[in-house]
Amino acid sequence: MLVYRDSVSGDEMFTDTVKVNVVENSVYEVTCKYVTRREGEIVLAGSNPAEGEADEGTEEHVESGLDVVLNQRLQETSFDKAGYKLYLKTYTKALQDKWKELEYPAEKIAELKSQCMTGVKYILGKIDKDSQYYLGESMNPDGCVAVLTYRDGADGNEEAIMMFLKAGLDEEKC
Repeated sequence: MLVYRDSVSGDEMFTDTVKVNVVENSVYEVTCKYVTRREGEIVLAGSNPAEGEADEGTEEHVESGLDVVLNQRLQETSFDKAGYKLYLKTYTKALQDKWKELEYPAEKIAELKSQCMTGVKYILGKIDKDSQYYLGESMNPDGCVAVLTYRDGADGNEEAIMMFLKAGLDEEKC
């Protein structure tokens, strides 16, 4: 399994257990699904939850939401498009500082900066009044803020798409 972590905060933003598309080699578009779960429930592929004993007399805590948000414990935050643009300046600066700290060669940094600019333009073009914004679990204000939008899917139904700057995430094998 691949885990995608924010380069700045180290927060887990998503995994490859969900549908991931790379757009213009600069943005990860992650398709989110709405789910409802009971606390402590673990669903294994191929298992039949109807089999087994039912709990008697216990209170159930049920949570509903988008799988990526629930799985990675992403935290919703408030932005408008103008505020998000300002945030992007700070975030891309933090990324550049991180790349220098990691001693990336100048050519690699230039490539990542170009990738960032392409990604920023793409994401800003997709933001609308209904877009939502999510920080990682640590709620580090300098970390990645993912943008959630809704659009028509291939099947004609609305689907939730969360966008992340590719240059701001590190892939980790687990």
